[in-house]
Amino acid sequence: MAGLDADYIVVGGGLTGCLIASRLSQSHKKPEVILLEAGSDPSSNPAAAGFLSGLSLLGGEFDYAYQSEPVVNTANRVHSLNSGKALGGGSILNYGGWLRADAADYDKWAETVGDKRWSYQGLKPWLRKSECFYDSGADADEHGFNARKYHLREPVKEAWAELGVYPNPHKNNGNITGLTEFYENSREGMRQPSYTAYPLTDVKVFTNTTVYRITFSDTTATGVELADGCKITARKEVIICAGAYRTPQVLMLSGIGSPATLTEHGIPIVHESPQVGQNLHDHFAIYISPFNPALFKGLPWDWVVSRPLPTEIISKYESKVEEQKRNLYEVITVYMPPGIPGIPIDGTHIATSTMLLLPTSRGTVSIRSSSPNDPPRIQPNYLSTPLDRDTLVHATRQTLKAMLTTGPMKAIVDSESPPSGNGLDGLTPLAADASDEAIEQRIRRTGMQHHHSGGTAAMGTVVDGEGKVFGVKGLRVADASIVPMPLSGHPQATLYAMAEQLASFIIEDAW
Repeated sequence: MAGLDADYIVVGGGLTGCLIASRLSQSHKKPEVILLEAGSDPSSNPAAAGFLSGLSLLGGEFDYAYQSEPVVNTANRVHSLNSGKALGGGSILNYGGWLRADAADYDKWAETVGDKRWSYQGLKPWLRKSECFYDSGADADEHGFNARKYHLREPVKEAWAELGVYPNPHKNNGNITGLTEFYENSREGMRQPSYTAYPLTDVKVFTNTTVYRITFSDTTATGVELADGCKITARKEVIICAGAYRTPQVLMLSGIGSPATLTEHGIPIVHESPQVGQNLHDHFAIYISPFNPALFKGLPWDWVVSRPLPTEIISKYESKVEEQKRNLYEVITVYMPPGIPGIPIDGTHIATSTMLLLPTSRGTVSIRSSSPNDPPRIQPNYLSTPLDRDTLVHATRQTLKAMLTTGPMKAIVDSESPPSGNGLDGLTPLAADASDEAIEQRIRRTGMQHHHSGGTAAMGTVVDGEGKVFGVKGLRVADASIVPMPLSGHPQATLYAMAEQLASFIIEDAW
């Protein structure tokens, strides 16, 4: 592979990497684009085509499955951090959820970085461009253009209504508060990995190719060096799309990061950037499994609930009225338990995911050595703030009330079933009137991330509003690591829109 060159080199063939490479290759000047992916091509594996079959891929050959450092606030557990190691990246491992963030979250992003292009109105054209929305009654100004119905659709809807949570079918002006449809990225019921949604016909794709570092002439990126020592030259730019865990590792191995970290591992400093690897955020959640021995096996979900905290809780942490209205948690009812330890997939259980949307806890990503073959050192630091703990305790109680005490669900659900297995001895079923302490202990012992990590090369501290890495030339980052703060919803829809806009910046700069 030595001696290769191209106008652009894209490092990482995941969700955003495939989009960026595809859009660049299709631009009117038809530049040469090389896409480098450390994992393999999953297209021949039938499990990669389905949503539920994708569960079998977790922890396998298409998953880095990074192991975190022990997290004090989650009973000192080590968390397995799923991360796609394949062409398509996370788009072959995720559940396909297509849920935009609330408009207020995008506006906060724009305010934080001082760039209106990342506001809701700034991103909306790119949100529309990246989707084909199948709902004839949808607002064409909000979406880019069959509803399905499962047997628990109406009971779940009515249960939340009993708690004062009502349908918000149109999400006007980007407001997602309330009960909304859970959309997914699919075509004819099958998942759409990024490499099928964005054709790579005119891109030189190399799989099973690990990038060691970015090469520089002074402070101008000139290409990449691979783990095997081969070098590839970029005539215009290198764009890193390696994800929230791997991107900061590549930056540090390339000499961009905290001087102390780089010096410790004998890495020559190209640019001091102490925020590389800081600001790690993720959506932390707890799964609850309501039980009924006569329940039919339904698939897989209809509704998602997004809610702010009650005033009596949020006012302890936030004095601004507008900020108090932001959605801080989400609840999804899944008609089949998605791999919860000890919970059978036999039609006797459903499940709920109760998730922090805007966590205030922050973690870190660093390097273990100067080798690209060693996994990054990841400390997620979940549940490290009182607001995160109070939010998830309240949200879990609301979930328990909806499933166990409302009229529509009491007729269906007998009780809550705690997970079981290694390290889960002694858990007892939770009731809606369980103490805060009991709920918090369950969260600490069983809670897990939703693999929505970001922020480790944040816009405003590591890169500018167009993804250009501060302090050097010819290098950008275009993945979840640049998202400076948690956003509500699920990241896939936002990341595609973000990458669309970043691709437009690259094309505009070039010509």
